Amino acid sequence: MNQPFIRAVRRGAAIVALTMTASIAHASDAGFPNRVISIVVPFSAGGGSDTVARILADGLSKQLGNPVIVENKTGASGNIGAEYVARARPDGHMLLFGSMGLMTVNRHLYKNMPFNPLKDFTAVARLYDTPHVIVANAKLPITSLQKLIDEAKARPGEISFGSAGAGTSTHLVGELFMHETQVKLLHVPYKGNGPALTDVVAGHIDVMFDQATNSVGHIKAGNLHALAVTSGTRVGNLPDVPTVVELKFPELETTSWTVLAAPAGTPAAVVQRLSEAIKATLADEKIQAKIVESGGVANFEGPDAANKLVEADDKRWGMLIKAAGIGVN
Repeated sequence: MNQPFIRAVRRGAAIVALTMTASIAHASDAGFPNRVISIVVPFSAGGGSDTVARILADGLSKQLGNPVIVENKTGASGNIGAEYVARARPDGHMLLFGSMGLMTVNRHLYKNMPFNPLKDFTAVARLYDTPHVIVANAKLPITSLQKLIDEAKARPGEISFGSAGAGTSTHLVGELFMHETQVKLLHVPYKGNGPALTDVVAGHIDVMFDQATNSVGHIKAGNLHALAVTSGTRVGNLPDVPTVVELKFPELETTSWTVLAAPAGTPAAVVQRLSEAIKATLADEKIQAKIVESGGVANFEGPDAANKLVEADDKRWGMLIKAAGIGVN
């Protein structure tokens, strides 16, 4: 049998195989969703993440015409729930409610993590952001961001800042502040946000880089000076507090964001379908208002932008954690 004929037969067989594979994949994607979709929240029920996840699950159920439920799988700073999703079948029916810390910080803090967010997940969409606000005890003469910087330079290591614990966002934003402004503060880690904020209000700690929602009440009551918010735009319930960008410190801009992520290898058509459903859900003003009530700000971005965000912040926080020598027990 001549060689040209053999090559032609092989080419034909390859084309048929590729066509069959594409057809099977298309049929599978076209059937999505075909069972209950689970959004895994790797934190406790009743918290801020859980609240927003349930709001979104309800909206997605309506958009997809399919049940969407929330599962809580807690432990190891979110790593247990994330690993569970990373090992799931990549078909879009098991998703992760991925916080900034879980997606970009944990792998730089914990040794021998059984998964890598950059390799084991693909971001479906950016969901919402939680801005931070830089606050100081109201009895201190620190009434502006520049005054905090000036005081810190005049008294290196004497001004204290509280956080919810080593490696938390309230700690890392403080480390970012020190790194970018070249000042030295004294970090005092607490076991949770509440005790830290209480001690700032009482005057036992000087400042805090708190999630905005937690501090609003104390700011309005006059117990705290609000120096700046770290988001790119002003926060709705703190309209008089300037942003770090307005104050000419754009390098301090950051928020605690959350993405919805799927296991790596999830078909692009499924990712796109989910992303479009999320976009439509977050466009609902009632849902936006509920997210604001829970402390966040809806901020949809599609798969490309969301994955770039994860990659960029992984580098940003990884370098900062290494430079500051941050570790957890």
